[in-house]
Amino acid sequence: MNEAQQICFTDSTGKKLFSLPDNGVLCLSYGNGDTHFSLCRFLDQTHAEIDGVKYAVQDFARRMEHNKISFAPA
Repeated sequence: MNEAQQICFTDSTGKKLFSLPDNGVLCLSYGNGDTHFSLCRFLDQTHAEIDGVKYAVQDFARRMEHNKISFAPA
């Protein structure tokens, strides 16, 4: 993969929040105070592999919002 490739994270409506480089780290913050760090890999303009699971970026955001998990660059 080209290191210049960026994963564009959005909210559930598709609004751009931030970008991470390929192999960047995402911090997930849970409502109970726990945090988890996830390795992110670029797949294409709208898909990423996050902790080994392939997601459409907007679907990932919907899932995080549903589970009340916030996410940001680490």
